[in-house]
Amino acid sequence: MLKPIALANASAVVALGIYVLCWILALVAPDFLFVVAKSWFHAFNIDSAQTAASLNIVELALGAVALSVLVWVTFYAGAVLYNKWAE
Repeated sequence: MLKPIALANASAVVALGIYVLCWILALVAPDFLFVVAKSWFHAFNIDSAQTAASLNIVELALGAVALSVLVWVTFYAGAVLYNKWAE
């Protein structure tokens, strides 16, 4: 049996850590992120989306909160359903 709150908390913290690392990478090496994105989305031309503008601290905070809530709710619901169906 999974503990839904523990799983949701851990998943949200990991996702938030990845989000912050990605933001730091965007500040330090933005071109690298587009190289990675091009490798993930082979059928799309994302060159026109590349800009020099970076996120400000308000956008960073809003994105972090939104991602954390989304991940927490998703993993909590997944753990609850897993426990229900694993019985």
